[in-house]
Amino acid sequence: LSLVREECDRLKAENAALRESLGYKAGSAGAWEPAEVLSSGGGAAATRDVIRVGKGSLAGIREGAAVAVPKGLVGRVVSVSPHTSEVLLLTDPSIRVSCRIETAEGAPAHGILMGADSDRMLLGHLSGAAALRPHAKVVTSGLGGVFPKGIEIGTLLLVTNGVRGVEGEVVPSVDTATLEDVFIRRDR
Repeated sequence: LSLVREECDRLKAENAALRESLGYKAGSAGAWEPAEVLSSGGGAAATRDVIRVGKGSLAGIREGAAVAVPKGLVGRVVSVSPHTSEVLLLTDPSIRVSCRIETAEGAPAHGILMGADSDRMLLGHLSGAAALRPHAKVVTSGLGGVFPKGIEIGTLLLVTNGVRGVEGEVVPSVDTATLEDVFIRRDR
């Protein structure tokens, strides 16, 4: 056991030295930029579920960036001006999110989450869906490159066998009506 511990310590030190020589910093792929929520809906955006936030291109925000809060995923940036950005919320019918769902057997199922209305999302295109159970946690899968892996999206409320196979309803983790501040993923 002491030999294994010594080898582990040696590997940790070697790893730290390599990271330092390469200038690698954990999480260097991006950072979360805080932004105040200025408004929701309104204007030309009235037909879509959007919020306007107080950070834009001058703060390094780009279209397509993920937006979240500590409770979970909010949406993605769809429009950027120098000082503001519009965020399409997860509940908008045009949004799609690759996600992962816990199953009874422990192996996760994967699917695509689609906005439906202000308090529900639809889950479809499921793989490994045989053991889905209500109240399972739904998180981002990281597939597709838009949303980072592991951000909570919501809770699976209902599982049904529909015309297109197994489908589900998901209740979002975030109540977007009460948002005051959000975090926007910014590439470094």
